[in-house]
Amino acid sequence: MNKIVLVSSVAIVCSFAAMTASADYPSVSIDSEVTLNYDQDIDVSGAINVPTVDMDTDADISVNQFNHDSPVTAIGTVSNNSAGWGGSGITDLKVDVTAVGNNASIELNTDGAVVGAVQGNQNGGATALGSITGNSINLGTVQNKDGKWVDAEVELNVTAVGNNLTIEGDVAETQVGSVQFNYDSPVTATGYINGNGFDVTPMRPRDPKLTVTAVGNNLTAPLGSTGSMLQINRNSPITAIGSVSGNRGNIGPVKVSVTAVGNNISIKAPDAN
Repeated sequence: MNKIVLVSSVAIVCSFAAMTASADYPSVSIDSEVTLNYDQDIDVSGAINVPTVDMDTDADISVNQFNHDSPVTAIGTVSNNSAGWGGSGITDLKVDVTAVGNNASIELNTDGAVVGAVQGNQNGGATALGSITGNSINLGTVQNKDGKWVDAEVELNVTAVGNNLTIEGDVAETQVGSVQFNYDSPVTATGYINGNGFDVTPMRPRDPKLTVTAVGNNLTAPLGSTGSMLQINRNSPITAIGSVSGNRGNIGPVKVSVTAVGNNISIKAPDAN
């Protein structure tokens, strides 16, 4: 069996049938076969068969990402903006706030590739906060990507992700060995659209859109991928909060989507186009 070579500075090693990671918190047992011993090693060899990477082969990839005592925070705020000349207010408003602990995006072009990845957050986490509050808003029209004029909207997207691994490509027989973990690392996404005055000079209602997403661990791979994929959250709550309240004026239907996911694995077919 080949040997995976990972960066030694964060003390994560994977070789043959064993996978271990050095850490420094009290041990915890996930089940009878997986024990996380923070004082020494994280040993998942009993339950996980992790494909390894031959570093001499160009198509094989090794990923090692680790945050220790390193919270990741993103904050975006649009607040207390008053009406302009003639009471027009804000005519177009879109806010995107994203916080990601570890992210790896791999695009393959060779069949039979082997990917080994370890992504972890310890005593950190990811926090994203977005707010649109106390503004005078009178939406106008904007050009979309096709050059057409369309009604503008108030849109707030807030996303927090602990670990994300995306593997893409129109390839076959991809092997994936992945460990994603959050230890004492909450993942929190919060979005507010509160206390705004919509349509200072009312003409027609508009639809405020709020999307809030919090994900602990996420992995996406092409159809036909094989291997072992381990995702763990320990003492790491995953929280998504969305609020639309106290707004005044000519407001159309409000669209709110709030999602919290601890662990997600998606194996999908390549895009036919």
